[in-house]
Amino acid sequence: MFGNFSIALKKYSVPVLFFILGILLFYAGISGEQNMTFMISAVMMFVAGVMSILYSSGSFKSVLLYIFGGVSGIAAIVTFVLSYKSVKDTATYNNNYQLCRGKAIRNLEDIRTIQKAFAEKNGHYAKTWEELVAFANVGTVPFIISEGVVPGRKISEAERNFIYKDNRPIDINMTEKEAYLLSKSSICPEELKGFKRDTIQVSLLDTKFKNKSYMDSRMKAGFGKFYVDSLQYIPFTNAKRQWKLETSDSVKIGEDYLPAMKVSGKIPFAKIQGTEDEELFMGTLTAPDVVGNWEDK
Repeated sequence: MFGNFSIALKKYSVPVLFFILGILLFYAGISGEQNMTFMISAVMMFVAGVMSILYSSGSFKSVLLYIFGGVSGIAAIVTFVLSYKSVKDTATYNNNYQLCRGKAIRNLEDIRTIQKAFAEKNGHYAKTWEELVAFANVGTVPFIISEGVVPGRKISEAERNFIYKDNRPIDINMTEKEAYLLSKSSICPEELKGFKRDTIQVSLLDTKFKNKSYMDSRMKAGFGKFYVDSLQYIPFTNAKRQWKLETSDSVKIGEDYLPAMKVSGKIPFAKIQGTEDEELFMGTLTAPDVVGNWEDK
């Protein structure tokens, strides 16, 4: 009797194992909402277990086993192709998500730069994309021309008398302002000749977005060339979806009233494929805060 049990155990253990695994995998696939590739593998495992049991019992002819083997081989190839395509599609999706998110963040940062410059000029943020784009194309920002260095010494009594017209103590080294005033004076010392601290207005577009460093960083990140007209559109939407631009001219903060803005939208990808598309935004309409939600993490 023990010998018969030992023979049966050797004969049926592996087929029964495949049969049980097939049932468990099939149940896991249904309850866990697994993809089609997983379900095909589970069914193949189950059928293989059944066929192995029948063959081991002598109820299954060899010719049928060969046929089943051929069908299983074809199914295995199909499963492999589907698995490869699934992995490839997932990798492509993840790459596109990272590229889209990175470009979206860069665009929001550029919008913030333009809006800050606009607010400094006008006291409020641009209310429309047309207004923002127009300013970006022709707007200017202050640029400081700096030539020469402040001497590492205290001012003389004559220099003090010229600048302050009093006899205050001379107890610290010359400041930037003192150096500037002396460089413009009739008593300009030799070491301050050529000293400059002037502010001029330069093109916002050329200074911020057309310099070599900025353009190289965009190309290296895969974002492509900078086009100010494209900032309003959410990347990877073929210019069909715009960021939502909202502004407020008078948010009360203490005793002051300050401008506020918010730019928001959903990129056409999710961090986890199959879930809701990720939302990105910067700023708020309740405070003069222009921090992006990606910067809070």
